Amino acid sequence: MTKNNHGKHTSGAFSLLIGYVFQDKPLLYKALTLVVFATALDVVGPMISKVFIDNFIIPDTYPKWPVIGITLLYVLSIVLSTLLKYQQTLKFVDLALNAVLDIRKRAFHHVLSLPMAYFDYARTGQLVSRITNDTESIKDVYVQFLSNVVSNVIMLFGILVAMAILDVQLMLVALALMPAVALIIYIYQRLSGDVVAESRQLRSDINATISESIGGMAVIQSTNQQDPKLKQFNRINDRHYRTRLKTMTIASFLLRPAINLMSVVVTAAIVWFFGIKVVQGVTEIGVLYAYLNYLGRFTQPLMEIAQQFSLYQQAMVAGSRVNTLLSEPTLLENPDSHAQLTQGHITLNQVSFGYNPDKPVLKDINIDIPAGQFFAVVGHTGSGKSTLLSLLLNFYQPQTGSVRIEGHPLQEFSHDMLRQGVGFIPQDPFILSASIFENISMGREFTQQQVEVAAREAHLHEVIVAMPDGYQTHLGEGGSRLSTGQRQQLIIARALVASPKILLLDEATANVDSETEQVVQKALNNLYGRVTMIVVAHRLSTIRNADTILVLDDGELIEQGDHQALMAIEHGRYRAMYELQQQEQKVALAAG
Repeated sequence: MTKNNHGKHTSGAFSLLIGYVFQDKPLLYKALTLVVFATALDVVGPMISKVFIDNFIIPDTYPKWPVIGITLLYVLSIVLSTLLKYQQTLKFVDLALNAVLDIRKRAFHHVLSLPMAYFDYARTGQLVSRITNDTESIKDVYVQFLSNVVSNVIMLFGILVAMAILDVQLMLVALALMPAVALIIYIYQRLSGDVVAESRQLRSDINATISESIGGMAVIQSTNQQDPKLKQFNRINDRHYRTRLKTMTIASFLLRPAINLMSVVVTAAIVWFFGIKVVQGVTEIGVLYAYLNYLGRFTQPLMEIAQQFSLYQQAMVAGSRVNTLLSEPTLLENPDSHAQLTQGHITLNQVSFGYNPDKPVLKDINIDIPAGQFFAVVGHTGSGKSTLLSLLLNFYQPQTGSVRIEGHPLQEFSHDMLRQGVGFIPQDPFILSASIFENISMGREFTQQQVEVAAREAHLHEVIVAMPDGYQTHLGEGGSRLSTGQRQQLIIARALVASPKILLLDEATANVDSETEQVVQKALNNLYGRVTMIVVAHRLSTIRNADTILVLDDGELIEQGDHQALMAIEHGRYRAMYELQQQEQKVALAAG
């Protein structure tokens, strides 16, 4: 990270964090009021001790009620100060937890609103780290840094006032410590800033590596990649250890020890210089005692403030990372759009698209899909089939040309209208660890009857009612209680429950057996004419009845027509693919 970027991100993080300080002003003012009163009671203690020494101990006279009164006053100041500090801590914790709660909500809401292009490069573990670990570090700004620094600054001010009352010269000696402490803090920040940032990044890399390894454990073990993965993890973990050690080394040298050394030198000088004045009778012993007491309390806040800058540095880096995430552009929403999706007529006009602009995946595609038609998309791997569906889902926008539904560009539809009108059935089913009802409704406000109708259309209702708890049966992680085919049927029910006008299927039968394929095929046949269906298919036998079959090759639309028309093309790509699959099936049957 360059210094300019570091400064920009730090500025953004500061704006993010300072905004939450003043978000709940009444709570902040209560906390600050408690700090002031607690500090005042803390400062009063040595003054009471000074009076007791000079008025009672030195004269060696102890009148009963004055002694009892001043003792009770001293005890009362300590008790009240302790209670007020407890209350102030609670207020700052409340402020911190509310801030972290809101930041996490904002961060996760923002992640849900990011375009699919962002997730092409983002690592899951790093995103999780930003929403959990980094926001947790932000809490330290409020609980540790803000609370301690504010209370210690007020404490310093109170102590300086008390010192001035006792002896102005003594106060000026203590005041000379503050520029030296400020210099130490400045040096610490300069030396530790980049190291702390690297440490936070490496922690995210650790989370990302663990997440990827657990998610792909079957592949790692089947390819015997345990040792390479372990070495990769160890390299990142060792670098994280070294950066953390470097951070702690800088902090342990510059913060408490350096300030403590200055405090000892100043204390020795004060005892020597003002001790002579006490012996000479120029200064009272109580004044010297109170001053040394204040000096000890004066250096303690300075050390605590300096130490809190370690947390501050980490929190600012964490805040910068969260702020960077929140600065990522989200999907463009058009809340004022009145475009309605009522039929499902789709038009692609001279559409070209590439994930990298200089490497097009789709080239000058022109397609007109009437409402209620069944279109199939076929082609070899990498021909652009799934990318075409992604454009129809508005996950990406074409570099040239336009994608329209019923004459309206996709951008003119509101997010809710588009997601309700276009259903998507992916190749790999995504199943929540929740009930069957929740997996079909997906938090949308559908009734039990609507969910059951969708399950019937997906030919899954009989399977569900045979389960112990019916639609309330809880599915394990990844839908482990369902077969592969049943999981695919559940995804179909999820798409159908919203009564979409357009249904997109991305090789929905690629991973199911022939029997389940027939069930899925039957469910799709029942939708014919009611829904515009666009099916990306690997098994060409499943799309023989399509109204139109689109054949893609290297991003270009090279053939289109129904099954009979395409089979009539001599040396045609579709015909070659179909005949090859038929041969493979015959060989498989013969071998079986």
